[in-house]
Amino acid sequence: MLKKILLALTGIGTAGVFTVYLLTIPLLRRLPKQDRVSIDGITTIDDAVEACRRTKLQGWDLVAYAQNLAAQKFTYSRLNTWDTPSKAFERGLGYCEQQTLALKKIYDKLGIETRPVFCMRCKFPAKVVDGVYWPGGISGHAWLRVRIGDEERDVCPGSVNNTPGVTNFEVHSRVFNWYPWLRPFTHVGSSIENIRRDMMAQRSLSTLPKPPGPLIEILD
Repeated sequence: MLKKILLALTGIGTAGVFTVYLLTIPLLRRLPKQDRVSIDGITTIDDAVEACRRTKLQGWDLVAYAQNLAAQKFTYSRLNTWDTPSKAFERGLGYCEQQTLALKKIYDKLGIETRPVFCMRCKFPAKVVDGVYWPGGISGHAWLRVRIGDEERDVCPGSVNNTPGVTNFEVHSRVFNWYPWLRPFTHVGSSIENIRRDMMAQRSLSTLPKPPGPLIEILD
């Protein structure tokens, strides 16, 4: 009996993930053809690690350098929701979980102690996402808490204006530790949320009057 229940749950879960994947196809079709982006010769996670080592920086200065490097490499996007953090880094596109875990990989290779965290309610300023203006508001978010000695600071690669201990968002609910076993659940959940937000963005875009000239993006 238990075996039948487990098989049924596995089948339902597989069907659910497949359905979510099908719903992301419109997002995947809008991905740029170029799937590897290089900034100052940095394309991969290993490139970023070597660039950090060449600086000879230590402590919080090294943390800040790697954070800014990741922030410059990434453009926030919902389109490549199925990419691994490493692949998203190479592509230069990704949402907060991909950005956070890519930066964690860099810190891990540099021997810097980190722990990923997430919060269901964070307040963000306005920005442009995948070419569509987002007015800002409350959203779930993932980032890192980095420890150097006895001091721990919030570190988020989501904006080039962020520095260790200073972020572009406000926390409005409880912060939880993010564990590796949560990845399948948060990944699928984030994919569903990315689909929903993209649909809303595309719907709002279709109802707006066409501007007389080219769109001007609002950057972080």
